[in-house]
Amino acid sequence: MESSRRVLITGAGSGLGRALAFRYAEAGWRVACADIRLDRAEETVALITGFGIGAMALQVDVGDDDSFEGLRDMVLAAWEGVDLVINNAGVSAGGSVLNASMADWQWVLNINLLGVVRGCRLFGPVLIEQGGGHIVNIASFAALAGGPGMAAYATAKAGVVTVSEGLRADLDGSTVKVSVVCPSFFQTNLLEGFRAPDGESLKVAKALMRDARESAADIAEAIYKGVERGEFLILPSALVRRSWRLKRWFPDLYFRKLMQKVRERGGR
Repeated sequence: MESSRRVLITGAGSGLGRALAFRYAEAGWRVACADIRLDRAEETVALITGFGIGAMALQVDVGDDDSFEGLRDMVLAAWEGVDLVINNAGVSAGGSVLNASMADWQWVLNINLLGVVRGCRLFGPVLIEQGGGHIVNIASFAALAGGPGMAAYATAKAGVVTVSEGLRADLDGSTVKVSVVCPSFFQTNLLEGFRAPDGESLKVAKALMRDARESAADIAEAIYKGVERGEFLILPSALVRRSWRLKRWFPDLYFRKLMQKVRERGGR
C-alpha cells in the first residue's frame, strides 16, 4: 500500500540525492526527485518505481529564486503538502581564501548556501501551515574540518550548518523539525563540474574520494536513521564523529593531525 508520507529531494538525479531517493522509496515514501537536469531526475524515478511507490521528476535550479518557487508550486499542486524536504543539491570547488576567484565564491555560495536558504524559506511556511514536517539540510564535514584548499566550499557548507541552527531556534516550540548532515568524502560524482584555480585541489579531492570507505548508499542509510530518530546534527560515519569530538575537545591537537594528513597526501 502506498505510503502517505512525501519527501522532496533536490539534487536527486545522481550521487547522494539518488541514494536518498532509493532509501525513502524502499521505505514506502512517495518521492519527488528534483534536479537541474530533468533527464537525470527522470532516470532516478524510473529506477525507484519498482518499489511500487508514487514518484515524480521535477526540474529545479536551486540557485534561482523563480525556479525554486516553481518547484514549490509544482510539489503543492501534485501533493498539496510535503512531509520531508531534503536540501541536497550542490556543487564542488577548490581553492584557498587567497586564490579562489570571486566568480567561484559567488557561484558556490549561491548554490550551496543560498540554495539551502531558498529551500528553507519556501518550504518552512508550508510545513508550519500544514502542522508539521521536517527539513534536512545537507552540509559537509568540510564545514567543521577547517582544512585548506576548499575555502568557498567549506564556507558555504559552514553557512548551511549555521542556517540550520538558526532555523531550528526559529522553529522551537513548533512541530517542524530540522536536521543538518555533515558527511565526509564518500564515493559519488560530486567532483563533476569541479572548479578550482589550479589542479592541486582536484588532485587532493580525488584522492580523498578514492580512499573513502563509505558509499552514497551508506550515507543515505545513516541519514534516514538519523532523521527517523529526530537528530539535529547528523554525523554519518564513525570517522567524522571521532574527528568532530577531537576538534571540539582538543582543537590544537586536531589541527596538527589535520595538517600532517594534508602533507602526507601531498596537499601542501
